[in-house]
Amino acid sequence: MTQRRKVNTSSESGGVLSDYSAASSIARNAQIAQLFLSAIDLAQMPDPTILSRSLSLRSVISTTSSFRKRFQLATKSPHLQEINQIGIGMQGAVFEQVGHPLVFKKEIPGNEHLSTNLRHEFTIHRAFLLHCRVWVPKPFQFIAQSQDHEFLQNTFSKLPQKYRVPSDVVKMERILPLPKVIRRALINQCYCHGKQLKNTEIESVLQDTANKHCLARVYLGKKCGTFHPETLLRNIPLYLDMMESVGIDTLGLATMMGKAYVILHWGAGVDGDDVELVLGSAATGSSSPDFQHREIRLDLLDFGQCTMVDFDQDPDIIYQPFKGAMVTGDNQDFIPRPTSPALFTAFKEGYLETGNLVLAQKKETRLDLQEFISQYEEYAEDFL
Repeated sequence: MTQRRKVNTSSESGGVLSDYSAASSIARNAQIAQLFLSAIDLAQMPDPTILSRSLSLRSVISTTSSFRKRFQLATKSPHLQEINQIGIGMQGAVFEQVGHPLVFKKEIPGNEHLSTNLRHEFTIHRAFLLHCRVWVPKPFQFIAQSQDHEFLQNTFSKLPQKYRVPSDVVKMERILPLPKVIRRALINQCYCHGKQLKNTEIESVLQDTANKHCLARVYLGKKCGTFHPETLLRNIPLYLDMMESVGIDTLGLATMMGKAYVILHWGAGVDGDDVELVLGSAATGSSSPDFQHREIRLDLLDFGQCTMVDFDQDPDIIYQPFKGAMVTGDNQDFIPRPTSPALFTAFKEGYLETGNLVLAQKKETRLDLQEFISQYEEYAEDFL
């Protein structure tokens, strides 16, 4: 299992929220057998089979990656190191520079004056230095717009015109998109509605630059919904009914999601407002990235709207912001609902197992996670 490298903790990276290690020690010893799959072999299978086998947290897919070819060529050729926007959120836009392993997030000008600014999000990311099968993009460097920094000087002139206004920047680990063989199956499964698309039509969709940056939101709490053709593959929603119909391991995802939220709550100490849980991929290899062999991962990201919770208060007061965030926004769609008993049990087991170990390592005896989960179930019945 690939291990994370230590994050650069130089002074320009900012303060660490917590030297959080509980989840690290929990998961270091968890050896989960990986399933190695060939994209060539997968392409011969029906679309539901492709998705059920590939969208598993055990899957490593061997692919003839166009990303790998572009990366390797650009590494040796500076003129190929173009900058492309690959995402956008409430804090700012995310860009890749071809041939560079990290991405950077550029803050929307003016947001630096808000409490939920890019530095706030960077600080929360630093709380998630863990070795776990729920991943958080590692932040490497915070660069303030006031700094006379070489990166800002070399980069801003290459950005699209509307992003050339000075603002703060974070350099961070990249979440790689889902491999092409999965993207093709998602098009057929989610957008065709029984209609067979021509290969030329599918290729046209796949070659669209925006569709290459494909991450999939895991909606275990929402049975069905609309797939919007104009958004296509960037942040495509995976609704529960669709995942179950093709045989994706939703119980395994629910368990990992429970671990993600407990780390968010009791490890980082934030309410989890407006976070995202997506399936993406990552290069394998501990010494140098192997883009040909891509590991499927569940990633937790977007902490810009999260609020710190004061643990010096009474337990019932501490529990309230966590419960409130879990039943609002996209959280209510990510988290399995008590009306899906098997999924909610898997979520609860992941939450309690990891959470009790976290609290034990912190020597925290006032908080009762079983009581918290019971309160959340009652809360969810009233609000969902």
